[in-house]
Amino acid sequence: MNSTIVFDLDGTLINCENKQKFVLFSIINGIENADPGIINDWWRLKRDGCDTKNALYKIGIPLAELISQEWSERIENFNWCYLDKPFPDSIPALEFLKINCLRTIILTARKSNLQVYQAIKRFGFDNFIDEVIIVSPGETVSAKKRYLKKINPTMFIGDTESDYFASVDLKIQFVALTRGQRSYKFLKNLGIEHTENDLQFIESSLSGC
Repeated sequence: MNSTIVFDLDGTLINCENKQKFVLFSIINGIENADPGIINDWWRLKRDGCDTKNALYKIGIPLAELISQEWSERIENFNWCYLDKPFPDSIPALEFLKINCLRTIILTARKSNLQVYQAIKRFGFDNFIDEVIIVSPGETVSAKKRYLKKINPTMFIGDTESDYFASVDLKIQFVALTRGQRSYKFLKNLGIEHTENDLQFIESSLSGC
């Protein structure tokens, strides 16, 4: 067995909900006075499978396409990235894997490599991670699939359909976290068998080297 665990980053080890919401609210508020409640509606629609633009359309935001483009450009701005926070169980899970001699890899899609490395250092993930692989958001599924095929890990843990589609044909155990950017209902409707609310399952599922 290849004792390697691969993690997605955003929505898996990092809680990026506040960043995504506040970036959007700052853009909309620059156009009109916005009710903060619509941001929660937008996030709910995104978690249920909508992309940024379509979620904006559904909540009746004018200029949805332009706003979504601006959102995409701002989302990895350094100042906004400080709103990202590690989930409380991220470090304990990574520490458990380290103690038990399992190799751990982060496989994420981001435009800015620097932002990824800064976040990993800031949150202390670098003390436990063996390798970081960053792919372009424009080829998330194909690039992640390529790396997963090469790594052939014991398990891949993510939170979106792109993570699932990257692993589905490779006979790799995929675990979808329902706390991230997609909801339990959405993930289950994709046919994902193994879902978890958090990383507490790791200790009971994995032991030894």
